[in-house]
Amino acid sequence: MNIEWVVRDSLVDQIRSMVAAGRWPRERPPDGYMRGVDFYNPNDLVSAIIVGAQIFKNAHGYIPPLSTPKSFSERLYARKYFAPLPMPSLADKLEAQAYVRSRLGDAFLPSVVWVGDSVDELCAAKLPPGRFVLKANHGWGYNLPLTLPHDLEAQREGIKRTAGRWLASRFGYDTGEWQYCTFQPRLFLEQFIEFNGEEPPDEYKVFCFHGRTQFINFHLDRFSEHKSAIYDTDWNLLPVHFGRQTAYRDRPRNVDAIVEAAERISADLTFARVDLYSNGQDKISFSEITYTPGNTTDRFSQPEFDIELGRLLDVGI
Repeated sequence: MNIEWVVRDSLVDQIRSMVAAGRWPRERPPDGYMRGVDFYNPNDLVSAIIVGAQIFKNAHGYIPPLSTPKSFSERLYARKYFAPLPMPSLADKLEAQAYVRSRLGDAFLPSVVWVGDSVDELCAAKLPPGRFVLKANHGWGYNLPLTLPHDLEAQREGIKRTAGRWLASRFGYDTGEWQYCTFQPRLFLEQFIEFNGEEPPDEYKVFCFHGRTQFINFHLDRFSEHKSAIYDTDWNLLPVHFGRQTAYRDRPRNVDAIVEAAERISADLTFARVDLYSNGQDKISFSEITYTPGNTTDRFSQPEFDIELGRLLDVGI
């Protein structure tokens, strides 16, 4: 990534000002909590702050104020480095599934038929036939749909290269999403969720603050004409979006159950986006827990909404 000198200079100045004013966090958080400032060595911390600022500027058009954030987007940026996360291990998709199992039971979890460290292990395993998704437990975007046994036989070398890149990646380290680097990268094979037949299931990204839902970012047709929309908990379409074509949908019959599941999962977290799949009728399946949705690249169409939402987000400074 190309880092502009104006971004680098601005963030170095902001860091110096925070230190000089005694605003740089020094006391370590309680046991079980971790912050970016605790995770990185000093040089890599400064680098991650600058890279994160460049990512923010590329998306929003201005340099984020590290020391005086106001909007949700600005606070999400500062939060990556200063906010104590109670359970950073929940960034691990496998660990998150175990956490959800303890909260909601097995009914909300997709079937995982294999966990391992290489595609060679996957090919040697005894696996059922059918449609699956190969995933890595760290980061986001590491998803590869597979039909077994055909794809493992016909595409083995390509699958091996793709999964090898996933496992070799230290996802999030350079960009401030350090929570993805606190555990060992692994592969797992998950049953394809057939809520929509051949199409990917509808996804409900539930933004929860202190265990309470503020809004639902609804997504459909993610692998074709990707659409999304923001609804409140009563399924009223809000006049704000992230720039995609609007995803219209009648009120799901189980929207109350979707909200309840997300709130039970996030009850002990100051902020998290809980991602769920559902058929909108009677089925709900857990996807993941995200502490840094979009890594600050999502841009609300209404700045006033961004500011109002920012009042709910703890930054840690």
